[in-house]
Amino acid sequence: MMHYQAGSGDSMSDSSLPADKHELRTDFLGRSVVLAPSRSARPHDFEPHVPAKKSDAASCYFCPRNEHTTPPEIERVGLDGAFRAPPARGSPQTSEWRARVFPNAYPAFSKTFSKAYGVHEVVVETPDHSKTLSQLDEAGFSRWLGLLARRLRAHEKDRKLKYTVIFKNEWAAAGASLEHTHTQLVGMGLVPATIKREQKLCKSSCPFCLLSVDDKFLKIIEDGPFLAMAPYAPRFNHEVWVVPRAHTASLVDLDETAITALGRTVRSILRAQDACLNYPAYNLIFHVAPLREKNFHFHIEICPRIGQWAGFEMGFDMQMNSVRPEETATLYKDWLRANP
Repeated sequence: MMHYQAGSGDSMSDSSLPADKHELRTDFLGRSVVLAPSRSARPHDFEPHVPAKKSDAASCYFCPRNEHTTPPEIERVGLDGAFRAPPARGSPQTSEWRARVFPNAYPAFSKTFSKAYGVHEVVVETPDHSKTLSQLDEAGFSRWLGLLARRLRAHEKDRKLKYTVIFKNEWAAAGASLEHTHTQLVGMGLVPATIKREQKLCKSSCPFCLLSVDDKFLKIIEDGPFLAMAPYAPRFNHEVWVVPRAHTASLVDLDETAITALGRTVRSILRAQDACLNYPAYNLIFHVAPLREKNFHFHIEICPRIGQWAGFEMGFDMQMNSVRPEETATLYKDWLRANP
């Protein structure tokens, strides 16, 4: 049976489409997006699916008491909130931790790979198998971001590494292979083209510094050192950016107070996203400066994977988006106002 999503009517004729709502946009990064809200009324053969964790914590590689199933630990946050070095070689890896870092068991890059030199690490930001990132408290977000900053500083010491990609895949539809929430860092010997393009823009009049006064980027949170906004040309339905007001290159340039403020902003957006969109799969991506460089303005992109990229998106590096950023900004602001 074919299902129709709610729209302006059942007619499929061109005359019924809200033509004034359709728009081709290109942002300052050169990303082109077709905003096509009427496509949300397309017929679908598939019912919405809300993911639920089905794996058993007892057999989860990332859960407490299973530390022996992961590669040797790099560092951890103890129960007292302090960052700690790994246990001595041969010593048991105890289960008393709030967050852990260890090498990926199936790395894309490794210092042992002659043609793909690098590092590939996993950060498990909570021992609780049932929680998603949005369910951590503010202290949990500070621990998570603090660990990421520490790993970036460690990567800076290896001159062969040029860039570290930091990303989070939440749920299978966003690319996660394990349900226990976690973040990955991939240090490599090249700077991605996307980062080079953003770095070039920062050399003159930094466009990220101007976002606080750019009305095309719709503000969701703007009362602190970090802005949360619905971007002008979102590639994903309900995409949100988090951007520091001040020209800041990377997480390594943030002090403890700023880390806390950033965590509070990201947490607010993820709480709104999960409440409004029913815990969608999403990717969270950090765009930070190349290692040991400062000419950059970092930001975080939070991209729900509600829609699915198809031939148009895959073939031509353009996206069709059925949700206008105005809708996202209004939806999230209303929820945050009711749930401070």
